[in-house]
Amino acid sequence: MSENKKRVHRRDFKIHQIVNLNTLKQKSKEEAVSRFVSPIFGNKVPDRTVIPGTRGDLGDRSKRFDAFRSKPTLGKEEMKDKYGSEYYEFTNLLSNKARGDYLGGKIVENEDLEVDETKNNVPIEPIGTKEEEKELPFKSFKPISPKPYEAEPIIDLEPQVETFTREEVVVTKPFGIVEEEKEIVKEEIPVKREKPIIKDRPMVVVKDYVRPPLSLFKQVKRNTDEKPQWLLDQIQTINDTLEDFSIEGEVIGSTKGPTVTRYEVALKPGINVNRINNIADNLMMNLQTRSLRIEAPIPGKPYVGLELANVETEIVAFGNVIDDERFLNSHDQPLKIALGVDIDGENVYVDIAKMPHGLIAGATNSGKSVCVNTILVSLIYKNSPRDLNLILIDPKMVELSAYNDLPHLITPVITDAKMAALSLEWAVEEMERRYRLFSRNKAKDIKSFNENVKRGRIEEEHLPYIVVVIDELADLMMASPAEVELSIQRLTQKARAAGIHLIVATQRPTTDVVKGTIKSNIPARIAFKVASHVDSATILDGSGAEKLLGKGDMLLKEVDRPYRLQGAFITDDEIYDFTDFIISKNGKANYTLQHDDLEKKIVDKSKEKDDMFEEVAFFVVSENVASINRIMKEFSMSFNRAQAIVDTLEEYGVVSANQGTRTRDVLIDLEELRELLYENE
Repeated sequence: MSENKKRVHRRDFKIHQIVNLNTLKQKSKEEAVSRFVSPIFGNKVPDRTVIPGTRGDLGDRSKRFDAFRSKPTLGKEEMKDKYGSEYYEFTNLLSNKARGDYLGGKIVENEDLEVDETKNNVPIEPIGTKEEEKELPFKSFKPISPKPYEAEPIIDLEPQVETFTREEVVVTKPFGIVEEEKEIVKEEIPVKREKPIIKDRPMVVVKDYVRPPLSLFKQVKRNTDEKPQWLLDQIQTINDTLEDFSIEGEVIGSTKGPTVTRYEVALKPGINVNRINNIADNLMMNLQTRSLRIEAPIPGKPYVGLELANVETEIVAFGNVIDDERFLNSHDQPLKIALGVDIDGENVYVDIAKMPHGLIAGATNSGKSVCVNTILVSLIYKNSPRDLNLILIDPKMVELSAYNDLPHLITPVITDAKMAALSLEWAVEEMERRYRLFSRNKAKDIKSFNENVKRGRIEEEHLPYIVVVIDELADLMMASPAEVELSIQRLTQKARAAGIHLIVATQRPTTDVVKGTIKSNIPARIAFKVASHVDSATILDGSGAEKLLGKGDMLLKEVDRPYRLQGAFITDDEIYDFTDFIISKNGKANYTLQHDDLEKKIVDKSKEKDDMFEEVAFFVVSENVASINRIMKEFSMSFNRAQAIVDTLEEYGVVSANQGTRTRDVLIDLEELRELLYENE
């Protein structure tokens, strides 16, 4: 039994040795963690031995140096007896010089440490005692302070009370005077605030604008019969055609307009709308019509619209459209114009200020020029020369000549293409001038600016609206394409707030005339009949204009989908009677910009030669080639610059005029060129 117990004891002893193994593991952990870590800089401080300084009067010297011993030490007495010092190993490091030689680099001198330590250590204990001693003298002043306060309430209080108790003193009214003065001060405060708001500057007195009577414009009575026999016959033909092609649907309603009637076709559920588009040619053949426009579906209705030309058409007179309270009483919309009548028979009006620019396109005899005239007459009728100015550009020379001498014109009707380009540049400069004026007077647009002028808030003159009308854009793009395109682009981008608006018309709605930079900034489009689907897409970004009837039949697109209307018709006699009345009652024009001034600008501009003009001139004459492409390649210049130099050569008589697809001819030789350049210098 005793042997077994000993064996058990030995087993326990072995387990105890396992505990010793754990202690060995703990020692290995301590060795791994033994790396120096700074409490401030962490483990970024290099782990190397740093020998302390030479200070000997602070700290325990045994704790400072014993840590650096690598061998077992002798007793202190034995050290002194054997080596003469307790720390004989470090005697060579007890000076700053020795430390510097041993460690290398810059060392911290102990004098700096002494100053810092004394500043931090010396005042620690005396602070509490000094503060307690300083509190005692402050307490000694407290019994002294009440003495003056006790004397203040005793100063002659009783005599003042006696004066108020006397009847004579009570009878006097000094307080009533003080109350009246307070009331006067309160009354003066609002008066001072109102003075800067209300100004007595007299308003500008303008001569009344005499408008012509509406009797100058002819009016036509409309046919009130909404269901004539030819309309009923067309309804029956449409139903029969749908039945022939097994399309379940029928005409449930119709709307008769002045020139077009819209039939509303209701399809049975499940019938594809495109099936009606597939039988469009058959419908036209059975109805014996020249035009059919399908609107599938009608916006806001569950029907398909078939728009057919009326057998008996009606004329929409301009007098009928303008004689309406919605037009005559719209004083808050000075740029509202009368366009025509829609299919429902309602008059259509458009505000140019909201457009804010318009593009009108259509083929010959489609009604484009008549539409331009109705726009101009509407603007002139509603606005005085003080409120509206016009710049009319008519390269055809005959379309807008009736408006000459009107007091609304800034300059006479412009017929020259280069002069038209300069007038557009003048409009751009006027736009920039107005924006600078708005900025100085804190106005956002022309409406707020004129309102401030009217109320006398700013010392400026009333600004009129300016509408620029171009009757034919194609001629301008052929003469000065770069200048015209740049001016139109700048005006359409930012001229709206300045009160400058642009109406551009053309009978060639092609991509080389109506470029993307021009069309992208003109949201309002008016399309008359055009020759092809491509021309319709150029104007409306879609088809439809090629199916119009002509003679005022138009599509108006402002934002989303275009809608159809019949343009108002105004005769030449009505235009001449209208302009003669305006001139006779309101006087002739006082032009701001004369044609002579524009011609001088053209001459001055032609004299401003390019820096490379002479080199290009000698190259053209010597090579006998006036090609813009050759000039661009030879002199590495842009197309616009090369074209401008060639145009200047044409003005100097060096080369011939533009001959279309053929190159220009060189008209002089080198000797004549030298004489020409010498004379012009």
